[in-house]
Amino acid sequence: MTDQERNYYNAFVRMRDFGVENNTVVKNFPVALANFATLATGVAEIEASGEVQSSGAIGQGTSLKDFALADLRAAMRKINRTSRSLAVDDPPIAELFRMPSGNNEQQTLAAARAFLVNAAPLAQQFIDYGMPADFIAALQTEIADYEQAITQKNAALDLGVGATANIGATVRNALKAARRLRGIVPNIFADKPAILAAWASASHVERPPKKKKETASPTS
Repeated sequence: MTDQERNYYNAFVRMRDFGVENNTVVKNFPVALANFATLATGVAEIEASGEVQSSGAIGQGTSLKDFALADLRAAMRKINRTSRSLAVDDPPIAELFRMPSGNNEQQTLAAARAFLVNAAPLAQQFIDYGMPADFIAALQTEIADYEQAITQKNAALDLGVGATANIGATVRNALKAARRLRGIVPNIFADKPAILAAWASASHVERPPKKKKETASPTS
């Protein structure tokens, strides 16, 4: 939610509450009642979307992916290290198990899958050099865990993007209702200055502060 959307939201809450507090009069004007209902619905939808954004799902997904990546690379490093020992007597083996540089998701997965394929016919040699008997199955599990973590993180990101888009659409719809009410409410309460003052306060939308322009440092 942007600063401006948050300011709109705060105004919508106050305007909604104004409608509730003055419902005995507002309910006699169907158009006003409908627009206050639109505001109330908008507030509820913004709050629901905000819960999605602040749920921590994105951060949790990223953490799970990082842990899964660390476990996968640890398993790969053991194979890589053992392959270098095997390469003392059979140098080409080392070329089959090079660690990928960086943490690119697709490159890491491609390298890990290559490790699986290349290790299969050499499994007994790796085991003879001290690798666990189930090291290939363990690597398969680490790959699957990493793939699942990537999927979960991407799903959380998609959910966050959807929530952000939903907030924008909801604000625009509620803003139309607010603009209609700015014309309707003063007519309904034309002879009640205290209520009009309360409405003016409730419907006021704060503007985000303007960013100060950076001034160039004087040159000597």
